[in-house]
Amino acid sequence: MTYDLAIAGTGPAGLMTADRASEKGLRTIVLEKRNHVTDSLMGELVTDNALRLLRVKPDSEFIGNKYSEIVGESLDTGANVVVGKELLGNAYLFDEDKCQELMRDRAEANGAEFKYGARVRSVIKENGSVVGMKYKTDDEVRAKLTVGADGAFSRVSETAGFRSFVKKWLLSYGYRWKLENCKGVDPNVAYFYVGKDVGLGYLWLYPRSESEVNLGIGRVPSSKTNWDALPPMQEVLRKYKNSHSETKDATIASVNGGVVPCAGIIPRFTDAGVALCGNSAGQVSSIVGGGVTTCFHAGTLLAKHAARAIEEDDVSKKSIEKYEKEYRKTKLAYNITQTGKGMWAVSKFAMFNDPIDAAEVVLESLDARTLNAAIQGNMKVSDIMTLLTDFLPMVMTIGKGYLRSIAVSGL
Repeated sequence: MTYDLAIAGTGPAGLMTADRASEKGLRTIVLEKRNHVTDSLMGELVTDNALRLLRVKPDSEFIGNKYSEIVGESLDTGANVVVGKELLGNAYLFDEDKCQELMRDRAEANGAEFKYGARVRSVIKENGSVVGMKYKTDDEVRAKLTVGADGAFSRVSETAGFRSFVKKWLLSYGYRWKLENCKGVDPNVAYFYVGKDVGLGYLWLYPRSESEVNLGIGRVPSSKTNWDALPPMQEVLRKYKNSHSETKDATIASVNGGVVPCAGIIPRFTDAGVALCGNSAGQVSSIVGGGVTTCFHAGTLLAKHAARAIEEDDVSKKSIEKYEKEYRKTKLAYNITQTGKGMWAVSKFAMFNDPIDAAEVVLESLDARTLNAAIQGNMKVSDIMTLLTDFLPMVMTIGKGYLRSIAVSGL
């Protein structure tokens, strides 16, 4: 049997593509290397855009919490910036498992098939076009359009010929613990932390209730030397847990991890019979490692173009490239590209300097309104002017380090 659409991966991009494509009548199959749809790690802190794309209500069972305040803080000095209720807007915590199950259930209700324990080995190419995927040992699935939504180390991307475009990716490696039996947690406040033990990245604490929190850490390896000098990430989580009264006696209910690209969108992510979506295409904002909304957006757009291509019976490179061209014109794509460039600069700086020094300057001088504008993705000219005037010390610090990095290593 030849499907209209074969998708690798059940992250937010793969599930959204399956949800929307099956709704449009496409015969869809999804391959997942893990054993359950909820085994894939999905980000959880979102704004109204993610709810709109997922088509759920703020008061529904798919929302685990809503925050009135977000705090950015240094674990070393206590310097902090607070985005309060009057500025924050709407910030929600997804119930990750229920959201993943929702997209799967919608897709299955529309006839989509899911195969688990089905690790993709490679795409199948015939006459210069991808016509399906090989998985497990000798199994294969054929489809008019193959979608690689299989993460930062995408087998679809590598075997379809995109490998040369991803060798310079910056990757953020992360762990997330779900803690239970916490005491005295303020469920209205979410926290981001920086610190010398954290490295180039951040630690986060997202309360689900007064007794439950999600505690996680994400770190970018700016160099092997810097990486080896840092304590293991789970050790950093354990240190935080044991040194705070709210979490000291908590139990670890589950552990999950993942890898997120944060260098921006890759140069090309479509070809004849194949398209990449989500992490595999670099469609992730590197400001806070945010990928849920961007993956939902990409999956929705890809499903639209998949339906068009199947209806036109045209999965040529020119036809599938229409998805990529429309995607690159969107505001989300622009924001991802700009933050990706910023991460390259920070990474270069961190190779030869201490990025935490600059982070301390940010936390001491950044005003809450500007931080919130950056988080929400709606910065205006006035916000940019604030950055230029208030952040001069930080700009000078990073600028000198970045110039030295370029002189030593080149771009």
